[in-house]
Amino acid sequence: MIRLPQYTKKDLQILAINMPPVVILLNSLLFGKRFFTEPGVFIGSGLIVLLIMTFAWFVFTWIAVTVRNRLPANRNLIKRLGITILLIGIIQSLVITLLFRGYSHFNLFDYTLNETRYYWTLGISFLINIIITMVHEGVDSFEKWKNTLTETEQLKTAYTQSQLLGLKSQVNPHFLFNSLNSLSSLISEDETKASTFLDELTKVYRYMLRSPDEKMVTLGTELQFIRSYFYLLKARYGDCVQLQVDTDETANNKFVSPLILQTIFEYSINSNVLLKECPLSFLIGIDPNGKLLVQNN
Repeated sequence: MIRLPQYTKKDLQILAINMPPVVILLNSLLFGKRFFTEPGVFIGSGLIVLLIMTFAWFVFTWIAVTVRNRLPANRNLIKRLGITILLIGIIQSLVITLLFRGYSHFNLFDYTLNETRYYWTLGISFLINIIITMVHEGVDSFEKWKNTLTETEQLKTAYTQSQLLGLKSQVNPHFLFNSLNSLSSLISEDETKASTFLDELTKVYRYMLRSPDEKMVTLGTELQFIRSYFYLLKARYGDCVQLQVDTDETANNKFVSPLILQTIFEYSINSNVLLKECPLSFLIGIDPNGKLLVQNN
């Protein structure tokens, strides 16, 4: 399978946009008004020039790609563009010369060489060469910038997720130990409460075990978990902790990272003194801008 040279992902679009004007311009310089008034010249010469310039386009692209691979660094930009424009200009001049001389030599479409138009074509073609080379370089630079931006965002996301997983790995064993202590106390005090506590603990750890496989969950799902989680906290701390949830159905259908609320709760509890006279109160809501709001006093 033949692989065509590619300077940017937009090469074919750039070719499709630029080739019709190039074909019309070259034929206008070759034949003048005849190109537009004689159907045979318009169709025949149009197709010939289109095929020759399309082939030349891929040769030019191969040259540009080769030079870029040899001089890839940004500090070589001016040198790379200069060499690319020069080499393409030389090949371009040969193609135009063969085109003009070939038409004249074989008397195609009764063509007679016009030296003035020939030199004008060389000058205009070199100018087009510069413009298209700059367009190619601009598109290439934009694509690289977009790829860099995407990679940066992916790295940020991966780093944030690794931090969250690190917090989870620190929280879970500590939380389990405290929950089992609470369960042990409830068994001897109230078997019904102990049974309910065990049921909520099961829900919490089922969610915890499932969450590493899910990058995002709905806020509604996370709130179901946090209510079970808060039940365990309530069993341990009693009236020292309070929870108020104020969200609507629209917010509950949006997505959040799993266990993000539990991480905040655990950190807040470990960082505060819990007193019945001044309970630690949590509020989960939505701010006026539609963002998730988590507060404590």
